[in-house]
Amino acid sequence: MPQRGFQVERYQTIGVTGVWAGMTLVLSMLLQCHANVLQERVGVGMLASLFDQADEKTILAQMEPFAEVVSKRVGIRGEFLVVRDVHHAARLLDERKIQVVVLHGPEYGWLKQLRQEIRPLLIATASTAKLQAVFLVSQNNAAKSADELKGQTLALSNRLPQHLRLFLERRFSDPADKLFRVLEVKNAEDALEAVIESKAALTLVSNIQAEVYQQQRPGRFKRLRQLESSPDFPMPVVAYKPQTELEQAVEEFRKALLTAKETPEGRQTLVLWRIEGFKEPPADYEDQAAKIAKIYPLKPAAK
Repeated sequence: MPQRGFQVERYQTIGVTGVWAGMTLVLSMLLQCHANVLQERVGVGMLASLFDQADEKTILAQMEPFAEVVSKRVGIRGEFLVVRDVHHAARLLDERKIQVVVLHGPEYGWLKQLRQEIRPLLIATASTAKLQAVFLVSQNNAAKSADELKGQTLALSNRLPQHLRLFLERRFSDPADKLFRVLEVKNAEDALEAVIESKAALTLVSNIQAEVYQQQRPGRFKRLRQLESSPDFPMPVVAYKPQTELEQAVEEFRKALLTAKETPEGRQTLVLWRIEGFKEPPADYEDQAAKIAKIYPLKPAAK
């Protein structure tokens, strides 16, 4: 007799950041609401890069009750699978262990190189149309590039978003902690404050984090200037591999995500986890992903 129940399976022992934990919980509730059109087993793969060790116990504890509710109300066997990387995701798609995959924009570009048939379903919404990593310095700092500041202090949040980690990793030939004195702080605001207070020569934050700080503290933000910026990164995406037998399920799944704000459960979770919602991917999303994947090539699969 096949096992029935909604399981949380970890391919790697990692934790979850708030925003992506929120997306996971929204996904679990929407699978529950639309289980009548979904097959007996639903696999949702989530890339390991979405998660953060610091929140593992808290987030997994919050995910389990939702899993139990889904199991009791709809009686389907579903699984959230945390996968190591895009190479692993490609194999799981081939093996039909997952039908949907949640991943960052660059990872979508890499997965597309491995499996041309995948498609973007929806993207996460944000307050800006572009996603960048930006180096900021004091207004009175005369440096023209981050290379001129090697050996000085770089303030970094202890929870860098994936596109910041990727940009920082590929920007220099050596790890940042070999080139700078890294000052680790709690968040982006503290990193910006460290530069303003001359505790650090530069910081790396996302353009969204910089914009939020500018809106909240415009006077202090005027004491900063942008030194460098990354290319535009595609927004995080919910993607899928088209399968004839899943066309109806995917369409219902898409509708449910788009209308998440219209249900009490959806609104509560979106607010709790600071997710604005979901939207249709732009017409050039595939081009965006291909461009960033070319700038930051996929590394070979780990042996």
